[in-house]
Amino acid sequence: MKARIAEMLQTFHGQSTHRPSDTATVAAGAGQVRRIQGQTLQTEKLLREKDREIDRLRHQLANAEARLQEVMGQDVLTALPNRHIFKEHLTHSLKRALRLGYSLSLMLIDIDHLRDINLKYGHEVGDLVLVEVAKILKSSVREIDMPARWGGEELAAVLHETDADGAAVVAERVRRRISMLEVKEPKTGKTIKITASLAVASYPQHSNDPQGLLEAASEALIQAKEDGCNRVLIANK
Repeated sequence: MKARIAEMLQTFHGQSTHRPSDTATVAAGAGQVRRIQGQTLQTEKLLREKDREIDRLRHQLANAEARLQEVMGQDVLTALPNRHIFKEHLTHSLKRALRLGYSLSLMLIDIDHLRDINLKYGHEVGDLVLVEVAKILKSSVREIDMPARWGGEELAAVLHETDADGAAVVAERVRRRISMLEVKEPKTGKTIKITASLAVASYPQHSNDPQGLLEAASEALIQAKEDGCNRVLIANK
């Protein structure tokens, strides 16, 4: 019995002699884990800083490209002439029409409910709608005409040697083609219904200066929207 107790005591003391070594090993392992965790946190912080720097540089690049496109007179999204170039073209074209005595028309296009489309499906879908409508406009007018991005949901075109009735025919063709446009909803693949309201004003019928034509066409466009959208209106005489 004494031998058995002695053996147990020896075993107990033997185990005890190893505990400091085990404790040191655990402590060392914990320290290593803490160092690795610290290094991981530092790496993640550096990555976040790099991501922010990349985003900042991308933003600067996008702004630079936008400024370049503006200087070149081109809308970044649609690749059509921008508002500034369009206004200059309208002014010069009207002076020429006055001098040579031919008709000239201004057509405004407003994509119906584009803001709702942006909110519901995202701005990428809204931008796609603008791009596709711009393609329709460009392919629906002649080379001598000037299609442009007016801003927001609006596009515009100067139609040379075209009176109000002729401009209304062009506008109706554009309206009909837009109503047949197929843009897919990203999640379900269903077709999103796209329509547009259009208005035209002409020289000499409605005004003999650019601002007068713009105001006449804008008033007609507002009326078209109030009348239920997806229609063409000629400005009041």
